[in-house]
Formats: sequence, structure tokens, C-alpha cells
Amino acid sequence: MSINRRRALNILLVLSLGANLLVFGGMAARYFDTPNGRPIPPNLSWVLRNLDEDTQTRLRPVLEEFGNEIRPMRFALFQAQRAVNDLLTKEPLNREDIGLAFDALRTAGIQYQDRSHEQTLEIFAQLSPEQRVSAMRYIQERSRSPRENRNDDRQPQQAH
Repeated sequence: MSINRRRALNILLVLSLGANLLVFGGMAARYFDTPNGRPIPPNLSWVLRNLDEDTQTRLRPVLEEFGNEIRPMRFALFQAQRAVNDLLTKEPLNREDIGLAFDALRTAGIQYQDRSHEQTLEIFAQLSPEQRVSAMRYIQERSRSPRENRNDDRQPQQAH
């Protein structure tokens, strides 16, 4: 093996090791940064954002349980989407297979959405009216369109 090739191989090995350590470090930081070492499931994590610490502590185990329940549904949804994507780029284009894949995607999406809505209702049933309003602030802020924000800025204040 020539010296240049050996040197290039060593550099590649060091870069690969560095990338692996970076990824592992990020995973470890996320693991140790969250309570009980597990992140809150993404489908309902927004509920806790504006709630007091006691309520967050009380609901965290429920949300983790919900996450464990819905995770396979999320995975099935992503797999169904991947199947559609693969078929849409495959030659020759097979409309029948794509139609079936879209049906599977739709079914997976409906199952995920139904259970996610049920879980949201179960969580909100455990909150006071004030806590429900507080939890919804995050969604209301995120659901405003940029156009609404611009219109709000340009609306003249009415004198009373």
C-alpha cells in the first residue's frame, strides 16, 4: 500500500470516527437532557410547553405511555409513505400498485390520526380549563398564517 493511500485511509478513518462520536454524543445529550432519559413523544409534546412544572411532571409518564403506543403507528405511516414514494419513481409507472400504496398510506394516516386525537382528548380531560387554554396557546401561535400576522400588523387601532 502506498504512503498516500495509507494516509488517505487514515484521514478517512479519523473523519468517520469523529462523525460517529458526534452522532453518539448528540444522542447521549438528548437522552440525558430529558427526564427519565426519554424524550416526550412528538405527537403530544406540545401540550406540556406552557404548563407548570407540577402538571408536566404528572403528565410526563402518561405521554410516554402514549408515545410507546403510537410509535408503531407512526412507523407504519412513514413506511407507507416511503412505499408510495418508491413506486412513484419506479419505471414503468404502475398506477394500480400506486393506488394500492396510496390506500395503505391513507389507512395508516387515519389510524394514526384517530389515536392521536383520542390521546389528545385523554390528556385534555386531565387539565383544568386554564391549563387547556395555556396548552392551546402554542398551537394557536403556530397555526397563524404569515398572512394573518401581516394583516394584524397593518390593522389600524380603533379609538374608543
